[in-house]
Amino acid sequence: VVGVNTIDANMLKNMFLAGAKRIEAKKEWINELNVFPVPDGDTGTNMTMTIMSAAREVSALTNPDMESLSKAISQGALRGARGNSGVILSQLFRGFTRPIKDEKVIDSVIAAEAFKKASETAYKAVMKPKEGTILTVARGMAEKAADVFDTTDDLAEGLRQIIEYGDYMLSLTPEMLPVLKQAGVVDSGGQGLVVVLRGMYDALTGKVTDFKIEGVSKAKIAATGKNTGAAIENVDIKFGYCTEFIIMLDKEFDEKTEESFKAFLSSIGDSIVCVALDDIVKVHVHTNHPGQAFERALTYGALSRMKIDNMREE
Repeated sequence: VVGVNTIDANMLKNMFLAGAKRIEAKKEWINELNVFPVPDGDTGTNMTMTIMSAAREVSALTNPDMESLSKAISQGALRGARGNSGVILSQLFRGFTRPIKDEKVIDSVIAAEAFKKASETAYKAVMKPKEGTILTVARGMAEKAADVFDTTDDLAEGLRQIIEYGDYMLSLTPEMLPVLKQAGVVDSGGQGLVVVLRGMYDALTGKVTDFKIEGVSKAKIAATGKNTGAAIENVDIKFGYCTEFIIMLDKEFDEKTEESFKAFLSSIGDSIVCVALDDIVKVHVHTNHPGQAFERALTYGALSRMKIDNMREE
């Protein structure tokens, strides 16, 4: 096989769609691995809904350049981000697209930078990053990318090694998070990330050639979401409501405002992810007082895509 030294926007579009299709096909299996932070069996569903939201926007681009593609990926993923794993996945994509959006093609230097930015952006988005999760796998892949693209310009070979190393990092997650070891599983979010990249690799190497995104309805994905695969019995859930929403800003949301809002969320809950992009802020928090989160958020703008789940029922 002749090496691949550059990836253009059209190829990246197909790779992204193939990654989305692969996780959609494997979401049930990922759901069954899900025990952290809450064993609610929906990581595969959440990551699929997140990436499918971006895939629909990406599919609609007829002649993408890197800029329009990057925008569709990062905004589409954030708008559709569901759950902890989905928000983190959206941030991995957002970071990844940062170094590429002004380029014509991706080469090994830009690829290494994109992996690095993906990992950094995702770590920044999570208030208390926990090792043994999707973050660990993403960071391992970024370190491997820096390493491998130092010695080869072949993107296909590089990606193959990065995925292999991601799998290795994934195999270490039970040693980092006791709850995974107890359930006898690897981290579900990390597994989801590896699945997406494998789909991208298959598109790059020509193994996959079908990039059509079916009209996957949200209801259909959600209906298959709740299962109790690896759920651990009688988990003590300190904060009962998984609360998510988007703020459509009508006033400035600078760093100081963001800090004080995050401090407020920390005072009423945990598992906090809060990410601002252009004029929207995506918020995810586990709390016993969802109303308080909504009330505080309303001081910054109108709310959209509100969703509350009682995690004790699941």
